[in-house]
Amino acid sequence: MTTEFSKALNIFIVMVSIILALTILVVAAKAKNHSWRMGWFIASLCVVIGGLRLQLTPINIFKHDDVGTFGVSSARAMIFYSLVAPLFCLYFIESEGEKKRQWDMIFWLTLQGLFSLLIAVLIIFRGVGYPVYLAFLMQYMILVLMLTLSNKDIRECIGFIIGMCAPITASLIGMANVRLDLMGFAIVMLLLIVFFGYQMNVENELLRKQAELSENKMVVLMDQIHPHFIYNSLQQIALLCDDEPEKVKPAIYSFSGYLRKNLESLTNTGMIPFMQEMEHVDMFISLAQILPSRHFRVEKNLEVTDFRIPALTVQPLIENAIKYGLSMSTEGEKILIETKEEKGYYVIRVVDDGHGASTELPEQKKKKSVGTENVKTRLKVLCNGTLSVNKLEVGTEAVIKIPVNGVENKIT
Repeated sequence: MTTEFSKALNIFIVMVSIILALTILVVAAKAKNHSWRMGWFIASLCVVIGGLRLQLTPINIFKHDDVGTFGVSSARAMIFYSLVAPLFCLYFIESEGEKKRQWDMIFWLTLQGLFSLLIAVLIIFRGVGYPVYLAFLMQYMILVLMLTLSNKDIRECIGFIIGMCAPITASLIGMANVRLDLMGFAIVMLLLIVFFGYQMNVENELLRKQAELSENKMVVLMDQIHPHFIYNSLQQIALLCDDEPEKVKPAIYSFSGYLRKNLESLTNTGMIPFMQEMEHVDMFISLAQILPSRHFRVEKNLEVTDFRIPALTVQPLIENAIKYGLSMSTEGEKILIETKEEKGYYVIRVVDDGHGASTELPEQKKKKSVGTENVKTRLKVLCNGTLSVNKLEVGTEAVIKIPVNGVENKIT
């Protein structure tokens, strides 16, 4: 292989690598819900692109031999490439952290940083040669060791390991003194494979959350339509026929509307207007007020209503306030529902003045917790919202927060 041909081939490889790296960068930058893991990945891409750009610069300020240069400046580029392994180390540790697996970040990062420093020193004083490529080989062998020691299933590691083969092969080629500079291209291929794996993980996580959401919606539906609640409601409506016949028709409308809204929630996979959820709340309140031992009043202070919310979100909180707050208290008689826009969030508060916390039975607490967790899951999956339940001096407060800047949250 002649020097001129090697030079042209290296330039061609660098140009292809830049195009691939920029393509990945654009797609990664447009991805939604960036995490720290994706941040480290994008940082790695930027470092590689910087190194590839330097390879196209015919000026080299460092002393080096002819290995891997062939008319393009690879010395400074190699220093850039040496920083990818520490960044990728952070990417891997962050991905493990998202799965609640603890890693000694300082140890592995320090180890990779020392090798990056060694590569820089070798390039400055000895040029790009066998020791530099050997140091690169050690960097990626350390990453393979990290994968081996991780708690990941081998099927989860296979993409990482295949990706590591590219820079390891490039290091071996450099050590063999072959007149090709493949390190930048090899690192781009590693990042390309890792990005495909990341996208697959995101899709699998989305499918898992959708399945979990569907399962939770079924649980919520069954939790809302209790046979004893239906029986008690129908029995009380029957009693109204004798005592207060004028209330029978409104009670039946409330009862049928309540059942319809619960059934509709099964097929509703998106967000609904807040006032539509409040219609369901009003039907439930009307139905609950005809039952014995359910004497209470509801106050509303709705400062903002033009936003969307997951179905069956507020109604379960009202039910908890009635069943585990007011109904178990001799003093509580009021439920407050209020909404406002505060610090970039739509805030919904449901507050009762009961004393249910001190009298709840263990099975009641468990049931209440299941309903609350279902609401939290739907809020998180559908709109990145949150639910917090706070015990007050008198009664309980449930607070829902939904980001104002959510694409589907605002009613236009």
